[in-house]
Amino acid sequence: MISQTLKQAKTATFKFMKTAVILVLLLAGMLFPSPSALSVENTQSAIADSSTLTWKPLEGIPKGAEVAVLSGNPATGASEVIISLPAGYLFPHHSHTSREVLFLSEGEFTYITDDGSKQTLEPGSYLNLPSGTKHSVVCGREPCLVYARYDKPFDLLLSPAPKDN
Repeated sequence: MISQTLKQAKTATFKFMKTAVILVLLLAGMLFPSPSALSVENTQSAIADSSTLTWKPLEGIPKGAEVAVLSGNPATGASEVIISLPAGYLFPHHSHTSREVLFLSEGEFTYITDDGSKQTLEPGSYLNLPSGTKHSVVCGREPCLVYARYDKPFDLLLSPAPKDN
């Protein structure tokens, strides 16, 4: 009886300590975010209307893809951008030095991995790609509008397309 009570007390203490450690780590992450989490932080609010954005062609790839900077400076550090792709556009196989976070807001595209696997994504889809992830996309029948975030200066490292599966 006593050993059972001690065992239950140890289990309860362990669960409490585990929960406390998790809470401390979460709190530390909120109070002391990593430098990359702060890298695009602004001291002022920003509101962007897609009709007033300044669109520029993306260099080094076939004509058609355009980008508009929302915050940061893609040439020197972290940035948030909107990428516009025309219907049917094939964004060549590539990777980035930075982690790439994408959110598809309009259109539908096929995401192609380095092994040639394909996945069709619809508006509302989110991708979080680690640095160096080789991929390409093909925009569907309607133009695509994609939010992208980069933790480091933007680069586009083209690579050979995977062979079809």
